[in-house]
Amino acid sequence: MQHIVDQVSDTYRQMAADANYRPAAPSDGFGNITVPIEDLDLTSEAMRYANRWWTEEDRQDYSIGCPDFSDRPALIFTVEAARAICGVNRELAIALLELALTDLKARS
Repeated sequence: MQHIVDQVSDTYRQMAADANYRPAAPSDGFGNITVPIEDLDLTSEAMRYANRWWTEEDRQDYSIGCPDFSDRPALIFTVEAARAICGVNRELAIALLELALTDLKARS
């Protein structure tokens, strides 16, 4: 199990470093971190995230949320890509993620 926690927490750190995305940080519910970055503990966040992720994965029940009407197609492509990943169909996952990116970029 520790190797899974390490993998998920390393992924969390990569999201924080490469996408400035820290979903386990205190936020206003809209993705805005409400605490100064220097007051946060990335290691603690990564561990909380890993524990939550593993709980959801173990139950096979991931909470995603509700998309804006115009973003629903991109979410559908992304969720179906996730299902393809779980089915080890990487080529389909890539195709669906490319559709999601194309859809999102069309409105950005």
